[in-house]
Amino acid sequence: MLGRLAQTNPGVLEPLGRRSLADGDTFEALIHQTCGILSLACGKPVLTRSHRISFRFPRFFPSVPIEAVLAKPVFHPNVDPRNGFVCLWTRTSAGDTVMEAARRLQQIIAWKLVNFEAAHVMQPEAVEWAHRTSFPAGLALDFTPLVEVEYFRREKSFTAQRDAPFRRRLTPLAG
Repeated sequence: MLGRLAQTNPGVLEPLGRRSLADGDTFEALIHQTCGILSLACGKPVLTRSHRISFRFPRFFPSVPIEAVLAKPVFHPNVDPRNGFVCLWTRTSAGDTVMEAARRLQQIIAWKLVNFEAAHVMQPEAVEWAHRTSFPAGLALDFTPLVEVEYFRREKSFTAQRDAPFRRRLTPLAG
């Protein structure tokens, strides 16, 4: 599926490889054309547009959700600054696909999705900075959205109908 997604999005998603371990499979990739804040220098954002990522499919996927990790953590409330773990999901569903995980990851990197609930905040200083920056109006980082593969649209439609009453999503921010 990640390969199909990369073929549909040349120049944006570049698969690098796969590792299989006893506790699950990990897919490495580069995501380009996605602006993110690496750090703050004198209060100003230091930006990057390419990110090395890992999507981990735990052994018991889809009962256990897909995980995402950034090799170089970005400055964002929902990214662990020590290990790059990204809190993608508020709630998950067995129907969550790598397409949805990749799109959410892009939106988190670019500050289009943020979860300010305490249980999901791993960088409190990013929350404080966001509030000082007139968030969200002051944060309009650009990215080239991944184009959905037809297969994912059909799967998503079926899954959304089945799981609609049980799902709660992060809300995209205007900006």
